[in-house]
Amino acid sequence: MAEEPLEIQLNGEPVAVLMRLPGDEKALAIGFCITEGLIARYADIQLVLHCGSATEGESVSGEDSANRVRIVADRTAPDPAAKLLRTIRSGCGGVEAAEVAADIPAVSSDLHVSPDMLWALPKMMAVFQRSYRAAGGVHAAAVFDSEGHLVMVKEDIGRHNAADKAIGECIIQGVGFQDKIMLITGRASHEMVMKITRVGMPVLVSLSSPTSLALQMAERLNCTIIGYLRGHRMSVYTHPWRVAEPSST
Repeated sequence: MAEEPLEIQLNGEPVAVLMRLPGDEKALAIGFCITEGLIARYADIQLVLHCGSATEGESVSGEDSANRVRIVADRTAPDPAAKLLRTIRSGCGGVEAAEVAADIPAVSSDLHVSPDMLWALPKMMAVFQRSYRAAGGVHAAAVFDSEGHLVMVKEDIGRHNAADKAIGECIIQGVGFQDKIMLITGRASHEMVMKITRVGMPVLVSLSSPTSLALQMAERLNCTIIGYLRGHRMSVYTHPWRVAEPSST
């Protein structure tokens, strides 16, 4: 299983080095910059350029680093210097909840979902978890629409990277988020809540558990968190009004 660093530059300045599974570099960089609040809108991006891969024998350190994505944007965060030079390893987020939540508006979506539809999502996502089937040790993040149709699925060694890849590719393809659901294999952390609410996605579903900080943030941001989605069971933690009663059997 390959693991490589990817440097992301925004308007010539390094903003992050992500340890990730190679592939979908542009989607990862765009998703990261938007879900971290470095760029507000895809329309503000003028240029995205991916340069090389470390597996092709090129250096990933120093001025001549080839394993990077360069983004040029018209407008960036008001204080981008405060967000520069993060090193985010595959399983760790880099920002405190109190810091990131302050500038995120509450989700306005009135999406409603059914338990029967939710219970069907993991099997649909599993079909596209090719890296996991081949080697294991890989997280997945999938975006579904309100009818339970799969819109996007991405894999990565890091759960945050997988989410950023899926969100970034949706952004590139012009997919809206107000009627979408994200399903993740890892725990529902406050970073995950931050990422989906920044783009206006109302529902986060995890095969695992949520953290207490994630629940606090989701409650404030009008985001529904569902955990332990397994078989015909699940736990709805925040804003349960979005989830209908299960159909009788």
